[in-house]
Amino acid sequence: MDSETITSLTGSKMTYRYRELPERCSDDEIEKYILRTRELFNPIARDFDNDRNTEWFIRSYLALKCVLGATVLANSAEYAEIRNLQVTLPYLSYYTILNCSRSFLLTLPCVSWRGEKTIEMTHNNIINVTSDKMKRLGQRHADALGSKLWNAKEQRELFSYRFPASGLAIFGDDLIYPSEATGIARLLTELAQINLSCLEARVAQRNPEKRFDLLEQDDMWHAMQYEMKNSIETLIDEEDYGRVRYFVRKYRRPVSLVALATDGLVDEFFSAWQPKNDQHDSDWFNADQQWDTLLDIW
Repeated sequence: MDSETITSLTGSKMTYRYRELPERCSDDEIEKYILRTRELFNPIARDFDNDRNTEWFIRSYLALKCVLGATVLANSAEYAEIRNLQVTLPYLSYYTILNCSRSFLLTLPCVSWRGEKTIEMTHNNIINVTSDKMKRLGQRHADALGSKLWNAKEQRELFSYRFPASGLAIFGDDLIYPSEATGIARLLTELAQINLSCLEARVAQRNPEKRFDLLEQDDMWHAMQYEMKNSIETLIDEEDYGRVRYFVRKYRRPVSLVALATDGLVDEFFSAWQPKNDQHDSDWFNADQQWDTLLDIW
């Protein structure tokens, strides 16, 4: 199934280039997943109001940051693999997939929003729920993804706590290489894009002229504040704060993941990982490139 057909099935007017989904899934699997997702969004769209607009903005913004963070991790893994920084690969591969699993769950209509509890889901819970929700795409995808996620988690933990003398060779053919992790993460990203495209379309169909507001809710702070367990202070990210204030003025109804990724937001996100001065070697890792490794944002 081509990208144009996938976009048409979601009902969204935002074009998007799907790269992983058509390679991994049959036309029937994709169509059934989209139709079921649209159905699940029906009651949400029917009763859509400012409260729900605020909830889905928070969920969408957090989902986007998970994908952008996973993009930095995936690109770092590729850089590390080329330069033989093998010890970093299990960590980078695992968190690339885990972050995109979180993005997938945040955008699902069948996963309830519980504020901080949703944000701080345990790794085991994220893996179990992601595997379960992938059943709507097909049991074979749920089984395959669950297996890969558990393998990636165990590989990361083995080199966090034990350190086998044979290095990564201990995993044999089961090692999750960066390219495989990136492919899985891209699939989850594309499903998140589909989820929010379906929400966008259903709300637009139910409320074609209505515009919604973002409310001042405690949950809004989850998009820009960070608790430190060993500190009485809560960290507020100024970039997040400025970006949320921008969306308070501009965000009037749900949009797809790629539409939320404005040029300014994406540029600022990746620029934060650049060297702090211009005195650096040309061979250094450059985070401000390959923005589209997971989400097609060019």
